[in-house]
Amino acid sequence: MSRRITLLLSISFLWLLSFGQPQNLIPIDTTPKSVEHWQKWLTDLNELGVEKKNDSFFVKQEVLQLLRDSDYRKSVYPGVYSWQRVTELMNNMELKKAFWHLINLYQTDTARRNIIVGTFVLYDSLMDMDKILISTFYTYAFTDPQVCRINNSKPDIYRPDLLEKKLRTTREIISYIWMNRKNKQSGSKK
Repeated sequence: MSRRITLLLSISFLWLLSFGQPQNLIPIDTTPKSVEHWQKWLTDLNELGVEKKNDSFFVKQEVLQLLRDSDYRKSVYPGVYSWQRVTELMNNMELKKAFWHLINLYQTDTARRNIIVGTFVLYDSLMDMDKILISTFYTYAFTDPQVCRINNSKPDIYRPDLLEKKLRTTREIISYIWMNRKNKQSGSKK
């Protein structure tokens, strides 16, 4: 099992590298402004777009923009999800959107599911991907045109079955991440 995961990670890493352009090393900007930017970016990556606390729902700015701006909504939800768009989003550090695309590709590109899981496992070595995938789902699922129509800036979930399917997909990917963590832990104890 450990060899299979190692192979998966290697393939995923090579796949990610194959899309990048050769670049020179860039010095790291450690100015307070840069640090603040990346802290905000990391917070956003982990923040749920729609959250229920007690008897209230809280909707973050990203979801409000998806509800109000049809052009922005079209840019987030293409008619067909593609690997090229995933690569563009990753190169632009729009990881949450890229992860949403990968969740959708997991459903449609069944031949490459191992690459998708391997990609998430690879990122899990850097950040808590289970939490980020939950955050991604709760940011993009409820305004997805496959699931929801927008009427007067208000969502109308007309395909709850597809919403549930996307949730199951997200949970399935998370289960692979947890399984990989468990295997790593049991392997390091030997």
